[in-house]
Amino acid sequence: MPAGALAMLALGAANRDPRRFEQPDEFQLDRPHLRDHLAFGRGAHACPGAQLARLEARVTLERFLERMTQIEISEAEHGPPHARRYNKVPTYLLNGVTALHIEFTRT
Repeated sequence: MPAGALAMLALGAANRDPRRFEQPDEFQLDRPHLRDHLAFGRGAHACPGAQLARLEARVTLERFLERMTQIEISEAEHGPPHARRYNKVPTYLLNGVTALHIEFTRT
């Protein structure tokens, strides 16, 4: 980059480099190199609660998935698969929705 050039940090692009992560737009719990992501920082800027957050997330997902089957996005709220409707978070920094309604069967 030349001196004085405008640069923009795109947080939504973090961990999405296809040269580093195969199928970067898919959520994969068993992804190779999973710990190489940027979510909790590195070095002096590493999050001190990262290990606890990872453990809490793993336990929560495991317990949820053990108890649920047929997890689907609600067609009543978001439309059919070929025409989904979501209300997006109004910001340039986040790529998310304001609500995600799901339907599931308890086991």
